[in-house]
Amino acid sequence: METKYKAYRILELTVLILWFLIVQANATDYYVSPSGNDSNTGISSGKAWKTIDKVNSVAFKAGDEILFEGGKKFVGSLKFDAADDGTPANPVTVGSYGKGRATISSGTDHGFYAHNCEGFCVNDMVFVGAGRTVDGDFSGIVFHADLDTGAKLQYVRIDNVDVSGYRKTGILISADNPSNSGFKDVRITNAEVHNNGYAGISSIGYWPPDPSNRPHRAIYVGNCRIYDNAGIPGMKPHSGNGIVLSGVDGAVIEYCEAFNNGWLCDAPGGGPVGIWAWEASNVVIQFCESHNNKTSGGDGGGFDLDGGCVNCVMQYNYSHDNDGAGYLICQFGGASEFRNNVCRYNISENDAIGSRHPMGVIHFYSSGSSGGIRDTLIYNNTVYVSSATRGPGIVAGGRTYNTSIHNNIIVTARSKCVLHVRDTSGGYKFEGNCYWSSGAPLKIMWNDKTYASLAAWRSATDQEKTGNSNVGYEIDPMLVAPGTGGTISDPNKLDSLTSYQLRVDSPVIDEGINLKTAYGIDCGNRDFFNNTVPQGRKQDIGAHEAILEDNLCLDYVQRCDSL
Repeated sequence: METKYKAYRILELTVLILWFLIVQANATDYYVSPSGNDSNTGISSGKAWKTIDKVNSVAFKAGDEILFEGGKKFVGSLKFDAADDGTPANPVTVGSYGKGRATISSGTDHGFYAHNCEGFCVNDMVFVGAGRTVDGDFSGIVFHADLDTGAKLQYVRIDNVDVSGYRKTGILISADNPSNSGFKDVRITNAEVHNNGYAGISSIGYWPPDPSNRPHRAIYVGNCRIYDNAGIPGMKPHSGNGIVLSGVDGAVIEYCEAFNNGWLCDAPGGGPVGIWAWEASNVVIQFCESHNNKTSGGDGGGFDLDGGCVNCVMQYNYSHDNDGAGYLICQFGGASEFRNNVCRYNISENDAIGSRHPMGVIHFYSSGSSGGIRDTLIYNNTVYVSSATRGPGIVAGGRTYNTSIHNNIIVTARSKCVLHVRDTSGGYKFEGNCYWSSGAPLKIMWNDKTYASLAAWRSATDQEKTGNSNVGYEIDPMLVAPGTGGTISDPNKLDSLTSYQLRVDSPVIDEGINLKTAYGIDCGNRDFFNNTVPQGRKQDIGAHEAILEDNLCLDYVQRCDSL
């Protein structure tokens, strides 16, 4: 029996290898050059085609590559459909050959449009539209699904592209069918997306949403720079976003920088935001820098988990100098259920400086739709409220339930408000946080009352207490140099943001609540700076977990002072 099984497995493997070789043998590389001729075969650089129209007239097979001459410009819009049958194992690839990247100049049409296609790669290309101010519904790279079957079309790769000058979106993954057909296994990497109207990178699904069957699965956006996407005046509900994912179950956005987006958005409601998700499940936004995003209407923030988000996380991010909130937790009207979301180990500097409606650096807004905001965790973040910040460190209101806020540092410029909770009826628990107003009395606004000290607020509300024990601090956490973080411009180097590390003499080292022991919260195994958590007896407060050597250094300093 074992011999027969081995023989069967060898035969099966042989068939697979032969199938692969046959596919590869049938695959063809096609070349396109301004010096070519559309009557050529296209199968070598010396027999290249000339135009995009020729490319659009051919149905491509799995494994085929369409290669445009690098450093040259081609006028037109690339169009593909289900007849261009790539597969995940043998995708159809569109790219460049020779020196540099080829440019597709598509005017008021899409630069690249794939309709109900799977198994596609777009690599090493530049796409340029007619300009973000030109009227029209045109985007840069578009993958669109509208199948009646509900199928999830697999394998999309977009890498090393530059996309600019489109009225709508630079890179768009879209779906529009009640069956919730869409895309699965999408990777967008090393993209520069700028000077577009509505957004840099976006995914979107059918409306109204079905949270049990999001159209898209497994989207990855990594190492992308998204900037100068201005917004469209008069467009509602919002425009001018950096990266905005919706209609997806399972996504990661990491090592991306979004900046200077949104300044022409004049919609009075929500949006735009540098990096965010809505109507999405299991999304992680991490290791990103979002800064100097703007608005002429509402929001204009750094990061956001918005309406219909479930089981999503914002972590290890740096937000600064945004018009709106650094970190927004929002449930808009008409959204599906919002629950079990986390904001942890992030840093904010000088946020909430210019929105028409003053916002908190960490800001909650709930319309109450589908049960409001539920079961949110906010912990181990470090917030610096500058003199330019218009709102408090944290702003929260009603229709928000079971919200736990632990181990955060909020440092404000002198006399700024550290926290304002307008309606406490939903249930907020503040525990183990550090508040500091640069030597001035604290300003804490709770319902319709204002408190000038942690002790007074604690006494009146039972906040910052664990059982009968007082927790939390009104004390200088002794950050290295708050307010001097500036712009990193390389999310892979966020650990260089030493301005927000704790000094070795910080009084909040080992003074956080042990969230694992107290509440069973899995805090992960690292802080903002990639230090293991915890280092000492307990967690530290804020986004920095002082390393063990720092604690030993502190013991040494204290011993020396006692001599």
